[in-house]
Amino acid sequence: MVKKINKFEDWLTANKAAQLLSDKLGFRVPPKYIRQKAKSKRQPIRTQSLGYHQLYNRDDLLQVVIKQRLSRV
Repeated sequence: MVKKINKFEDWLTANKAAQLLSDKLGFRVPPKYIRQKAKSKRQPIRTQSLGYHQLYNRDDLLQVVIKQRLSRV
């Protein structure tokens, strides 16, 4: 069985992931939300530990469904 090689380009920090999703969706997505989404069981995002930092899988981020929250006034 051939094992897929994990490329460094396939993994993003929380800030880069939030910027990627913000550009894709057209509204601001905070990095804290990316961290919460990675811990959820409904739509998990694969993570990889890099010492103190967590990296998030780009493919999982692009498949995640995020709805814009209505602002409370």
